[in-house]
Amino acid sequence: HLTELNMPLAVYLIAAAILGLLIGSFLNVVIHRVPLGESIVFPASRCPNCETAIRPWDNIPVVSFLLLKGRCRKCGASISWRYPAVELLTAAIFAAIVYKTGATWEAALEMIFAAVMIALIFIDALHHLLPNVITYPAIVFALAAATARAGWGEPINYGFDLSFVFVSEN
Repeated sequence: HLTELNMPLAVYLIAAAILGLLIGSFLNVVIHRVPLGESIVFPASRCPNCETAIRPWDNIPVVSFLLLKGRCRKCGASISWRYPAVELLTAAIFAAIVYKTGATWEAALEMIFAAVMIALIFIDALHHLLPNVITYPAIVFALAAATARAGWGEPINYGFDLSFVFVSEN
């Protein structure tokens, strides 16, 4: 466990939330570009209205949205509330995962799965689409992660007991 570093839980929760903000910012790129068939890498982040590249200091999750009052610095176009909402949602979910599981490798796997689900939920809500470019790799990842978790020697706890299914009358 990573929690063997004996740091207070609050440190892990803050780190998970900051990671969630950063991943949430990237998820906004995925949510916007994947349904349009655009690259998620190039070009750099830009205003959807005037297509001006967003400067690094204008791309700080949530903070830049608040400082810019939800508007593009160049053209003044309104920036959707979806952007900080995705960032804050991802931060909250990542912190909740670490609160539940601790700072473990299992938490990292759950964070990846949560990020994929957040992207798919928002893409589906906006476009009524679940892109294969996300769903197919997610299926492979989920199977590989479940196999890896089972290989670690700890039983997988799904939050409910199925032992009654396996009770023998011998």
